[in-house]
Parts: sequence; C-alpha cells; structure tokens
Amino acid sequence: MNIFLRRIPANTRHIEISEFVAPALNNGFFRKSGRIVDVEILALQDTRVGTIEYHGLVTLDSDITVQRVVKALKNRRFNGRMVVVRPYYHRSWYNDPRQNQTEVPADIADRRKGDRRRGRYLQVIKNASDRFNSEDDFFKSVNHQQFSISFIVPPDLEAAMMECLAGFELDQDSYGEHRMTKFLTAADANEQQTARFQIYAEKMAISALLERLKQEFSGSGIHYWIMPVIEKGEI
Repeated sequence: MNIFLRRIPANTRHIEISEFVAPALNNGFFRKSGRIVDVEILALQDTRVGTIEYHGLVTLDSDITVQRVVKALKNRRFNGRMVVVRPYYHRSWYNDPRQNQTEVPADIADRRKGDRRRGRYLQVIKNASDRFNSEDDFFKSVNHQQFSISFIVPPDLEAAMMECLAGFELDQDSYGEHRMTKFLTAADANEQQTARFQIYAEKMAISALLERLKQEFSGSGIHYWIMPVIEKGEI
C-alpha cells in the first residue's frame, strides 16, 4: 500500500510530498476518498562514489487508493521536475510475481542483475530531512566519511609526486587526519616498475588533493581511482 516517487529534488520536504499526492486521493462525491498514512524521504548514497539520490515513499490506506493515485500522478511534475510515480511493494517469497515466471527476457534479466549489484553499494538513510536540519548538514556528514585514493605513477614522475604528496601530508590543519602509503607495482621484463601511492582521507581532502594534482600534472598519464573505506584498523 505504498507509492514510490523516484528521484525527487534534494530539498524536498514532507509537506510538499503530501500536497502533491493529496489531490489524487479524491474519489468523487459518492465514493470514499483515500488518505495518506505516512510519508518518508529516503536518501540513498552510492558508497563507491559518494553520490546521493532522493526518493519519496508514501504509505496509503489501501491498494485501490495506490492504483488510483499512480494513475492520476502519471506524467505530472513535482517541484519543477518530472518524477516517476509507481506502486512500491515490500517483496517477499509470498507476493513475488517472478515465482510463477517460467522464462524472463534477457534484457530484463540483465537489468535485474545490474540492480542487484548496484544495491550492494547503496546506503539507505530513512527520513533524511528529519535526521538533518538541512541539505548542507547531510552533505557535511558525507564529506567526513573516509575514502582512499590510489595513484599509479610513471617512474619519471615518482619524485615529483612524492614531493607533492609530502606537502599534502604536512598540511594537517587544512585537510584533517589522513595517511599516505607507497607500494611498488609488478612490472614485466620489458617495463619499468611503477609506483602506486595510496592516501586515506575525508572526502573534502581527497577532492582538494585531486584538484591540486590535476593542475600540477595535467596530461602526465597518472591513473587514479577512489573507493570508500568500509573498515580500517591494525592487526
């Protein structure tokens, strides 16, 4: 008995969702109108890259109301944005229609696999607007999450990279606590051994470092990747 509003604006408030849904609840003079039971705002963070998306989840009083509201809100704009409104089910073995499917088209099967893989990296925060006083508060919490950034550096740039990263290491006051590690990568007989540098830091520090390196080493062929730190420690 829920409807799902996909990708709503980040600054959406609960009352705005209620006002958007309310006109679709009216069922005419001779039939009982539906009612809203609950409204939630879900913030989903992709922990691989730190991106955030917002969705609305509205609980209604009956499945009939859900069908009527979804039909009435089709192709409607919400706060200036086209949003997809669809029924939302808490799926279980008992109500999963896929249990009776004998064959699934290849494109649908591939999409489901992609959704499942993506789901492993999504961190859900219910009622984000209740937990944080503003969107700025939410992004501040994300910016303090730890990430690691790794660089593969050609041999002729290793010394310059070390000097740049050493300056970053010393600037603790500006960027907060962080740590740098250097590794040597494996190399074939005909290739020189390259260096891999890895830094653990908060997101804001990672962004500042990356901006500096792009200015100083533009076009140098340095490769990098960023990953969230799920857990770290010492054994």
